[in-house]
Amino acid sequence: MNRYLKLTRLATLVAGCALVSACNGGDDSSTPSIKNSYPYRNLSICKDADLNGQCGELEEKFTHLSGQFSSGPFLIDSEGYFLTAHSTSMLVSPFTTLIQNEMLFNPTVAGSVGQARNYLQQVFGKTYNLEFSTLDTMHGPSKETQLLLASFQYALTLDGDAPYLKIAAAVDKMVTTKSFDITQTLTQADLTNSFVNLNNQYLLSGSYAISGLVSPKSISINENTGQLLILSSLDKLLQINASTGAYTSFSPSSASSNALLNLLGFDHDDDDDDDDDDDDHHGSGTGGATQLSSSLTFAAQGQTESQAYLVYQPTSVGDNTSTNTCNSIGDNGIFLSTIGKNATVNKFSSDIKIDSYGGGSGSDITPPVVVKPTVPTSAARCRNNHIESVTPIFKKNMAAAVFTNGSSYQAQLQLLRSDSLASINRKYSLATTKPQLLLNKQESQLLVLQGAQAQPIILDTETLMPRGHITGTSIQAATFVNNDNELLVSNNTSTVSWLDIKNSGQTIKEQTLDSKVKYVASDPTGRFSAVLTQSKLYFIDNATRSIIKEIPYIKSSTYNMSMLTDKVIISRAGAIDYIQFSNIVGSSIKVAYQVLSKNLLTQWMASNGNSLHSTTLSHLLQAVGESDAVSDDFTNIDIEWLPSSATTVNDVTEAKLSGYYRSERISVYKTLR
Repeated sequence: MNRYLKLTRLATLVAGCALVSACNGGDDSSTPSIKNSYPYRNLSICKDADLNGQCGELEEKFTHLSGQFSSGPFLIDSEGYFLTAHSTSMLVSPFTTLIQNEMLFNPTVAGSVGQARNYLQQVFGKTYNLEFSTLDTMHGPSKETQLLLASFQYALTLDGDAPYLKIAAAVDKMVTTKSFDITQTLTQADLTNSFVNLNNQYLLSGSYAISGLVSPKSISINENTGQLLILSSLDKLLQINASTGAYTSFSPSSASSNALLNLLGFDHDDDDDDDDDDDDHHGSGTGGATQLSSSLTFAAQGQTESQAYLVYQPTSVGDNTSTNTCNSIGDNGIFLSTIGKNATVNKFSSDIKIDSYGGGSGSDITPPVVVKPTVPTSAARCRNNHIESVTPIFKKNMAAAVFTNGSSYQAQLQLLRSDSLASINRKYSLATTKPQLLLNKQESQLLVLQGAQAQPIILDTETLMPRGHITGTSIQAATFVNNDNELLVSNNTSTVSWLDIKNSGQTIKEQTLDSKVKYVASDPTGRFSAVLTQSKLYFIDNATRSIIKEIPYIKSSTYNMSMLTDKVIISRAGAIDYIQFSNIVGSSIKVAYQVLSKNLLTQWMASNGNSLHSTTLSHLLQAVGESDAVSDDFTNIDIEWLPSSATTVNDVTEAKLSGYYRSERISVYKTLR
């Protein structure tokens, strides 16, 4: 029997089960009919922060979404099921997969949950007697659930390694045929020929304004959750979702470590009292003026988005007693705490809109602020007055902490358990109190850069025993690449070099760039890198050790650069810049919406003598120097500049893009700022 016919018959047979009343999230999953109708309901759910279609080793996992405070998107990827859900969904099901697909790929819904539901209601509501407004809070009818499951499972059998695209091809076919059963109509050509894919060929630039981002004390990112945590010079914590640009700003009053933890919303100790203690002993002063005894000096994002490692050090009037161990008492040290309770936030909007598949790159927007209170948990701690920083090593359940003992001559790197912050008595002597600590992709090795004070050394992350060294001391920035076998480094010049780790850092290749290198970073696989110079950003293929793309970047006051699976993130004064290089995929008009920007319009006007007129995106891209391989996908995308009276770049506030989507000619509007 034909394999595809089997799937269709299976869907029909299972759909014959009577529709049970317990379709919502609160039913008894032990009932046999429920297990048959919703076989995915108790499978593990992960937060697919990078939208790569896989539940990564360290991505957050849940059994149910009810009661979870993690932001999505969410994914089930096990036992042959691939189901997704948006951030505010209460469950993951075939119907939430439909809704999430529209948010990611349908340019007419602008990433809005409500518009996605409305669109699906118009297409399928009457045909299947459905109410999509309820289908991200409860399971759908059994018969239609089984039809969708069979269709999605069939779509996943198509050739290719992009499950989100396979689901998108399936939904496109469902919409055009007005049927959930596409096991006989979906073909490989629907997947191969329907989508534009500019991954690793094009760079999309965007920016989010972050007013509190000024002279930060520390910046850290968890590549697995996509959460960026910034400690500002004003002791504010800014937690930023790298996928959407949404951020929460914690604005505590200055206080001692214990009082400050309460104000931040952290339960900082094992006691569960209401913290009515008198905290006056943490400060001292004369004439009624209180001086702080402790200061928040460093923050690192925890394993989940609700956790943070906070480092406190004494002020000049605090307890400066020096030790190189975790102590049983004291107000300073590392505190692993839960973010949320009593947090003060700046609220803009709760309606998060996804500007593009994989993030908000490609436009300048005011990010919403997400307020997600969490239940405080007892924190782990390592109390010590002189801890400089902490580097979590989640894959090994470790954390590397820099203990200074109040002197650079006695500085040590020490291993702690990442969950309990208990010392495991593994130490390495340092020549500086402010080393650069860089993990490899497997988190099995740690590169320690100490400037001119010592030769770069590579340590084992479970023992801190040396695993190798790099000849010379001039490395200014570095990142692990090519399966952790090489380092991409800069030495405070305009050159980057690939070094062979196994051969003491022997140079494999050098590449001279336009100007002095400021930062280097690599994606979580180590295949691609970004290099920021004083005037350009370079996107590099480490496998070929060659430049794929370069774009101008002349913004000042940059603090940090990091890289996720689909975008480069640059922190600078007052803003976070995103340069997206992957997940630039979808229908031609959807990708056109991503690509078009005010900056692209400016480049085009400069190339044609400042003549503003209607055009095609293909012509525009060719005029600014893009290759035919990129521009040819947009020959049928027409652009009109609005208002119609506009004659200069500054006059243009919006663009109307017209093209084909799901066999119909549509128009979408994009604001240009």
